[in-house]
Amino acid sequence: MNFPEEDGLYRLFYPRGVAVIGASSKEGKIGYKTFRNLLNSEYSGGKYPVNIKEEVVQGARAYRSVLEIPDVVDLAVIVVPASAVPGVLEDCGKKGVKFAIIITSGYSEIGKLKEERELVEIARRYGMRILGPNVFGIIYTPAGLNASFGPPLLKKGTTALITQSGALGVALMGKVVVEGLGLSAVVSVGNKADISDVDLLKFFEKDPNTRVIFIYMEGTKDGREFLKTAECVVKSKPIVIIKSGRSKKGAQAAASHTGSLAGSDRIFQAAFDQVGILRAKDIAQAFRWIRALSYMEPPEGDDAVIITNGGGIGVMATDASEEMGVNLFDDREYLDKLFRPHLPYFASTRNPVDITGQADEKIYHRCIEEAMREDKISSVIALYGQVAGTDERALAEGSKDVILRYNKRKPAVFAFVGGEEVEESIRILNDAGIPAYYYPEDAVDGLSALIRWGKSRRKPLRKLSPPHLPVDEIRNILQKVRDEGRIQLLEPEAKEIFRLMGIAVPEFKVVSTLRDAYRAAEEIGYPVAVKIVSEDIIHKSDVGGVKLNISGPNELKKAYEAVIANSTRAVPGARIRGALITKMVPRGVEVVVGGATDPAFGPVVMVGLGGIYVEVMKDVSFRVAPVTEEEAREMIDSLRSSPILYGARGDRPRDTEALSRVVMAISHFMDLFDEVAEMDINPLFVMGRGDGAVAVDGRITLKVR
Repeated sequence: MNFPEEDGLYRLFYPRGVAVIGASSKEGKIGYKTFRNLLNSEYSGGKYPVNIKEEVVQGARAYRSVLEIPDVVDLAVIVVPASAVPGVLEDCGKKGVKFAIIITSGYSEIGKLKEERELVEIARRYGMRILGPNVFGIIYTPAGLNASFGPPLLKKGTTALITQSGALGVALMGKVVVEGLGLSAVVSVGNKADISDVDLLKFFEKDPNTRVIFIYMEGTKDGREFLKTAECVVKSKPIVIIKSGRSKKGAQAAASHTGSLAGSDRIFQAAFDQVGILRAKDIAQAFRWIRALSYMEPPEGDDAVIITNGGGIGVMATDASEEMGVNLFDDREYLDKLFRPHLPYFASTRNPVDITGQADEKIYHRCIEEAMREDKISSVIALYGQVAGTDERALAEGSKDVILRYNKRKPAVFAFVGGEEVEESIRILNDAGIPAYYYPEDAVDGLSALIRWGKSRRKPLRKLSPPHLPVDEIRNILQKVRDEGRIQLLEPEAKEIFRLMGIAVPEFKVVSTLRDAYRAAEEIGYPVAVKIVSEDIIHKSDVGGVKLNISGPNELKKAYEAVIANSTRAVPGARIRGALITKMVPRGVEVVVGGATDPAFGPVVMVGLGGIYVEVMKDVSFRVAPVTEEEAREMIDSLRSSPILYGARGDRPRDTEALSRVVMAISHFMDLFDEVAEMDINPLFVMGRGDGAVAVDGRITLKVR
């Protein structure tokens, strides 16, 4: 498969000529290492050093300007001081250079946004694209291209590495060599002033030389576009991400490192889960996953079998399987019928299938073959603990032959636990494209990544069916708030918007006199609640501005006078609009549903059970808005406290379908109304199944202009 030349980033990876501007003959300079790598690479196109002082650089004729080069230059690698970069870019544009890699640093990562924007403006005038600035370059092994100051040699492979960190990117390249995995590409993106993760995802999605996309990310400038692209890419290729900044201090360090804005880590995780991106917690896990993903196709089903020669490592793999979501095939009668003919009488055919330490490599091979042949088994986890009398090399060679004989029709992962003798066994399998590890948990982890990617790949692209919202009526309410110079909606205004969204709210009336309060309570029907209405008082309960379960006129008089007096005393000068008289509703399970604006992904939606579950346990689920009703259900089911909604301890099951519709409605509201900064319904009472959900209280805050 060949890309057409005009396709996106084609000439970045397949340039006809490359100029290193700032190439040097002085060892230790970045310009020296960059041109040295290009010169010694297998790249067959033109290699041109540009240096205003030297006539020859590392044995190659040098040019004072890119404009002097007589041949086509598609790619320029710029390694000059920041003050000289704009002029160099102008020359590149005049020359017809299609891509410029700016290795030079000193731009947005240290706050110089204006200077960085100037570079992009120059490039756009000439139809040129920029990678960087603040990068170490690119490597593309299918073209033999090394236009970087990273390691000079890389093993060819099928994993493309996109890294936002230069130093870590170089380190990861070295780690890839140690792991024996190989790479198809390495791209340092740095400040991402122009070419972004999205552009690169689109290229590697089509790249026949790339099977896995591995990203080190500190932040993203257009999170929604990244997710939209990634959702399509994972249908054909897995994306593994290490996202730094899990802690608050880590997020601050990531932001200052590259000038990126790293949004809430919890929302990054939710966003990745939403589209099927595999997020590794660390480098070691990323490489475990990449090994499995680059060697094997995901399983069609969910039933794995563990074959082991030791009970201990079998139990460890079983524990890991449960923790990592790998389902173990549990038809004991079937397993006994399948494996018993090959095993000694004292062996166990339960899953894990323990062939015992007395089994030789031939028994091992026969059991693996049975598992590979049998359609009811979706994947195989083969474990070996070193014992005397077994030829580890023969064990690995024979296992390799079995897996390849079945053309890897289902994934098989291996773990060999032992001393130096097992090292060669692991190498034999990995060299054959069969993932092998040192520990049983690592093998299960690799398989779990395959399973998760397989589920994401099979899942159809999201189809949003937005609820009909009366946009004009809602916008009129929001505009009225703006016209009054407010950003905080009053409770009755928020509830009116909830009602327009199709969310049930208890009947309410706003009153400004005690006489009106009597009349409202009679019309609504006792019992009622009385709440203060003031834009200056958000937390009404904290100031004594709420009275509940008012059952008659005498209580209503005391409650009305109390909330007015308490609020006036607690917040002197507060603008009191009156009181809200609202119907008391039967108590349901308290849930919080809300929306906010994330700096990386824009509008997001959140759901969690109220009270201690949100405040103490932080048991909430996020998604990037808008969401489908199915995604809303997934959010609810992901809560640790969700059994409460489904009738835990004999309680009545709650109306989770109604809750899903509320979550979906709020997600679409947040997506439609960009002027909203955040909102929540707290509490939302979720009633018994079939009885709906009621927004008891809530607030909406507009963005500050």
